[in-house]
Amino acid sequence: MGYLFIEGQVPSSEKLTGVPVASNQRAGELSITAPDPTPKEVSRMMARHRAQLTELLTNFGRVDMLSLDMWLGPAVWPEMRRTLLDLRKLQPNVRLRARGIGNYGDDYTPEGFVSGSKENTDMPWMVIYPLGASFSYDSEAKNYKGAGWIIRNVVDAVAKGGNFQIGVGPDAHGEFHPAAVSQLREAGQWLKLNGEAIYATRPRAADLWHEGDTIRYSKSKDGKTTYCILLNWPGRSVALRCLRKDPNLQIRILGYPRALHWQSDSLKWLVVEIPEALEDPSKRPCEHAGTLRLTSAYNTEANNG
Repeated sequence: MGYLFIEGQVPSSEKLTGVPVASNQRAGELSITAPDPTPKEVSRMMARHRAQLTELLTNFGRVDMLSLDMWLGPAVWPEMRRTLLDLRKLQPNVRLRARGIGNYGDDYTPEGFVSGSKENTDMPWMVIYPLGASFSYDSEAKNYKGAGWIIRNVVDAVAKGGNFQIGVGPDAHGEFHPAAVSQLREAGQWLKLNGEAIYATRPRAADLWHEGDTIRYSKSKDGKTTYCILLNWPGRSVALRCLRKDPNLQIRILGYPRALHWQSDSLKWLVVEIPEALEDPSKRPCEHAGTLRLTSAYNTEANNG
């Protein structure tokens, strides 16, 4: 299936939006030009926009998040601001995506990528990324990226202090592609076992969110539990360099019944022994990334230097 993106422009687009037309057009996109709207047409459009959003936040119970994917520009900002204030009255706890509304939003949303390091923002942030080829319905099963892709990106974003939102579009009948459903269910099964390393956790300080490309960290709110998520199976042991040593440290793999043995090596790294039985992939707690839970009597944040 091919996609044709059509972008509508008016002669005064740059003045209305404050964005150069050329910088707002994607490769392969067909651009059409329409006449400038009259003040009456602009007023009617903003009123309809407000009415539709009011309907969404009135008739469907509690709404936790509203993602506005738009940039209407400074010319209609007073009307847009009025709309936002009205929406806050209807649902005071709704979270709004910051795109197009700046500081009136709650979440910064990088799209289609997870930053290579912690995001340089004071706002909460959440990656939005399509599971298929686009955010629209994708009829090709091969285009869906897989449960492993979902899990790795969720883990990577959370370790850096963010969140990860997967975009999946329905077909004309409101149904999702079976491949998308299967992959989301598989990722959900991983979260059932490993979710304590994801939900309500915090990023570790500075650069302690990772070790290389295959280890990601998160921590509990009180800092006494650190989660080490192994994106690749490490074999019979894994050496961790950025954890404080504590004789009372308890280490477990989520989903495995017994505590793990550990020791310090000559470099003062924490070496965790992985049970031999888990060398057999069929006996591991889950197919994808495994999670070590490290619990201490005090904050484990410190680096060994």
